[in-house]
Amino acid sequence: MNNKIYYARKKKYPLLFVIIASLIVTSCNRKVDETNSNKLSRSDKFKVIGYLSSKNLEKVDTIDLTALTHLNLAFANPDQNGTLVFNGEQNLEKTVNKAHKAGVKVFISIAGGGTNKDLPLNWLSVLQPENRKIFVQEIVDFVMKNNLDGVDVDIEWNLMPTIGNLYTPFVIELKKVLKSNKKGISTALNVSGLHEAITQESLLAYDFINIMVYDKTGPWRPDDPGPHAPYSYAEEALEYWTKERKIPIEKLTLGVPFYGHDFEKVNSIAYRDLVALDTANAYKDQVDEIYYNGIPTIIKKTEFAMESFGGIMIWELGQDAQNKLSLLKAIKKTIASGSINEDK
Repeated sequence: MNNKIYYARKKKYPLLFVIIASLIVTSCNRKVDETNSNKLSRSDKFKVIGYLSSKNLEKVDTIDLTALTHLNLAFANPDQNGTLVFNGEQNLEKTVNKAHKAGVKVFISIAGGGTNKDLPLNWLSVLQPENRKIFVQEIVDFVMKNNLDGVDVDIEWNLMPTIGNLYTPFVIELKKVLKSNKKGISTALNVSGLHEAITQESLLAYDFINIMVYDKTGPWRPDDPGPHAPYSYAEEALEYWTKERKIPIEKLTLGVPFYGHDFEKVNSIAYRDLVALDTANAYKDQVDEIYYNGIPTIIKKTEFAMESFGGIMIWELGQDAQNKLSLLKAIKKTIASGSINEDK
């Protein structure tokens, strides 16, 4: 071999090796960055939605809002004149400002599962074709006035038999006006067996659907005591909504309860009160004839939601314990320590 050629090659090869090694490192770093970016993007899409009732708005200072992506304020309803009334308006501005500062979107939740005797007739009136457009604008005006981010339609079985086929036209009209104002729309619905008036068209109009995976039984069924929110109920919800209703999993959130049902005293009890009785109750799902979800079950359901849903939903934040035994804290830690399934 010619000595000049040999030394020339010998001199060039180290430089070539440096270039190749640099390219490999850059490529690997890019892949790591892309992987982390994908995980972050996926995590950002996972919703944590907490409902807060109007009577508990004063508790907003005790809630770790950074654990949430959405705060739903419950509930607003029409009065006899068609005016949307929210009983917590005196604390509304403070609550919205505090949530926004934490990076949380705030929705007003309308209707609810209450049994006020006037509600069915009020809703029937405002949803009549000649009144619907006016009421939709009333809702949107409320959203804009209070700097809210959207509306959660929580029309349940207490109203559906009265409203019937007026439901879908209302949802479609509401979505249209909300979207024109760059606002969101969601709903809260039960695990299965929806009222026939809740059409596929209305379901697909929502940005996401909060599934109320609780109240499978309760004191209103004294002959059927037992868990009202077992893990199997979450599996049932996933089966129904993805296979029967054909809703994409990213549009579904898994609802969990921060309360229990007491079949002996025939009432409901907040998780915070159960923990106040005995801190050991935080790690159980049953105390005597009281059935609820303790920390281990909430963690298990959060992990399931991360694998199989687009988020997790909570009813209701005001019923949580305000200490290390907080269920919201358990949800936050579980999400922070896990990673969203990239194959979702």
